[in-house]
Amino acid sequence: MILRFDDTNPTKEKNEYVESIMEDLKTLNIKYSKLTYTSDYFDKIFELLRELITKNLAYLDNTPVEKMREERTKKIDSACRNLTVEQNLEIFDRLLKGEADEYCVRAKIGMQNDNGCMRDPVLARSSKVPHHRTGTKYKVYPTYDFACPIVDSLEGVTHVLRTNEYADRIPQYYWVLGALGWPKL
Repeated sequence: MILRFDDTNPTKEKNEYVESIMEDLKTLNIKYSKLTYTSDYFDKIFELLRELITKNLAYLDNTPVEKMREERTKKIDSACRNLTVEQNLEIFDRLLKGEADEYCVRAKIGMQNDNGCMRDPVLARSSKVPHHRTGTKYKVYPTYDFACPIVDSLEGVTHVLRTNEYADRIPQYYWVLGALGWPKL
């Protein structure tokens, strides 16, 4: 069993949460063979994000959050969806340096999908909040939905068990693996 802390959102992560979970596991006598953190893979995740941008499978978007929600609900393409690969890479480099906070990275899947989770979901977003493990090293953080299939694959996970609330996100999980040319778990 791998115990992994999916610490992709610095605004919601704290060492006290990790310590509390670790204490609870001891109390319940639950043993694990490996302890990992998604944050250990951030550099690799951003390398793979650059690969998706280069393949024109992801783009940078500065649409305000409320408008983005509305467009996703109404199945309307973002005005940023057709930026060139070169424009996206230039903005991505600025985003990584903390110079383009208004942007996020979105998957280029398709806005017409009946599954709302597949309508060009956000893959990474900016945050100036220091991370509980990495401090201020990163200015961008991957979303849980983008990071999980990557880290699961890198760690050799063979079976993924998640609650029903993630059912709509399963196609996105497999889209990430397929877009990277990786085998499905």
